[in-house]
Amino acid sequence: MLAEIAMFIQLLGMATLAAILPTIGVMCVIYLIYTHRSQLLDILQGILRIICWLIICLVDGKAKADGIKVKKI
Repeated sequence: MLAEIAMFIQLLGMATLAAILPTIGVMCVIYLIYTHRSQLLDILQGILRIICWLIICLVDGKAKADGIKVKKI
């Protein structure tokens, strides 16, 4: 009987950790995104520019893709 109670308490603790740890992880990720959002936006803009350049290069050629200037906002 005592072993079953101990196992129940152990399972209850593991279930609690399984519910709490992902929540803490998500909150940490949201905090990091919030604090470094300007750097992340620059990285995303760079990735989008690379993708757009690649599409233009495949469709119209490298000279046309190199000729397009990026407008700073």
